[in-house]
Amino acid sequence: MNYREGGQKKLKIFTLGVLFAISVALLLHLVVGKVFYINRTDSAPKGIYMVSLNQNLHYGDYVIVSLPVDVPSLQVPKGFLLLKQVRGFPGDVYRVSEGAMEIHGKAYAIYRQEGLPQLKAGERAVAEDEMILLNERELSFDSRYLGPIGKNQIVTKVELLVAD
Repeated sequence: MNYREGGQKKLKIFTLGVLFAISVALLLHLVVGKVFYINRTDSAPKGIYMVSLNQNLHYGDYVIVSLPVDVPSLQVPKGFLLLKQVRGFPGDVYRVSEGAMEIHGKAYAIYRQEGLPQLKAGERAVAEDEMILLNERELSFDSRYLGPIGKNQIVTKVELLVAD
C-alpha cells in the first residue's frame, strides 16, 4: 500500500466515524429530546451543559427553565429558555426588600429598572408547586424579578460539561 492509498483509507474511516457520531446524536435527539445546551450569557458560567441523567433536584443544581412571561424590555418572549440555579424549594422562606431578595441568609441584589418585573417587598414561603431560581451573578434575570417559578416551567436539570 502506498502513501496515497493509506491516506484515503484513513479519510474513509474518519468520514464513517463522523457519520456514525452524527447518526447517534440525531437518534438521541429523537428519542430523548435535546441533550446539550450552550450558555453564552454572563448570568451563569459559560459553556456547554448536558442534560443530567439524575433529574432529582438539589440546592445549587442548574436547570433549564422556560421564561413564564414576555419581557419586552429585554426582548425575550415567554417560553425563552434560561439557565438558572436552584436556590429555594417549597416551604423555604424568602424576603424581598427594595434592593435584594434574601433566602437562606444570602442576599441577591435587585436593580430597579423600568420594564423589568418588580416584586413587592415582604416575606413569603415558596408554594408547593414553585421554586426559587437565582444565579450568583448580580445582573441575572431570575427569581429576584420573576418571583418563584412554577415547577412546570423547568425543562430539565443540566450539568456543566465543558466550561468556556
